[in-house]
Amino acid sequence: MNLTSVQTLYRHSSEHVRGEFAGNLDEATLHYGRYVRFVLANVATRSGRTLDVGCGNGWSTFLLRQKGLDAWGTDLHARPLEARQIDPSIPYVSADVQRLPFDHASFEAVAMYQVLEHVPDSRRALKECIRVLKPGGRLIIVGPHLLSVGLALRYVLQESLRAFKNKGRWTKRGPDTPSHPFGNTLPETYWYLMHHSRRTIRKLVGENPVVFLQRQPDPRPPFHADNDACYFCNPMDLIAWARQTDSVKPVRWWATDRLGSRFSWPFSGGTWVVLEKARSGR
Repeated sequence: MNLTSVQTLYRHSSEHVRGEFAGNLDEATLHYGRYVRFVLANVATRSGRTLDVGCGNGWSTFLLRQKGLDAWGTDLHARPLEARQIDPSIPYVSADVQRLPFDHASFEAVAMYQVLEHVPDSRRALKECIRVLKPGGRLIIVGPHLLSVGLALRYVLQESLRAFKNKGRWTKRGPDTPSHPFGNTLPETYWYLMHHSRRTIRKLVGENPVVFLQRQPDPRPPFHADNDACYFCNPMDLIAWARQTDSVKPVRWWATDRLGSRFSWPFSGGTWVVLEKARSGR
């Protein structure tokens, strides 16, 4: 499957591509809780509109609205939002983040949760988000860290222990084996540990221009563990992109609710990045 076909998958598939909670508000709140708290802690102002990109069934948009934001949802699909069973007034627009159908400077904030790793052209998506932001507005990006050396090491240890318990035998790759960003077999996990370590060092030293590293997505259900990701999403890219882009600056790139994350962010945890559009930007 090519990268653009992933967009078709998210537009039409009913295979639980998005969060479905059967109207269970408690489950939705638990799932999106950290994202909502991070957005609320980092919006420059709670007045004005916030665009919730890749809102899925609308639960994250609903929760942001419950906290006082004028949140609008957008995603690829045109189906009714599950969250509208509770709040029929949730504003929703079917759209691709690479081509947002909004005027320049339409929103005070743009936020996304586990979206960017599934976008074929990450650079174009970021530019679109900045375009629709008002000067001084913030782009808040939450997702996985798919170049995490810490997570890669954990997978190596897990697969090594499994092989040890099986007397040195490990699971071989077969036609139905998923394609995971950190590998699915013991040799793959070692390869990805080296790959992620090398790429992380290169990005921390400095890439100019920044390279948004793509991967071949695995679209076969069940959709989990970022098998279907087409971009190795990571905070280093977003910081570098902001510093290399006129009128954009990085404000934060670590989770605010985890001890030590301000120092460990290049190697562990997820992607928790806040970018700000300059007040003189257009």
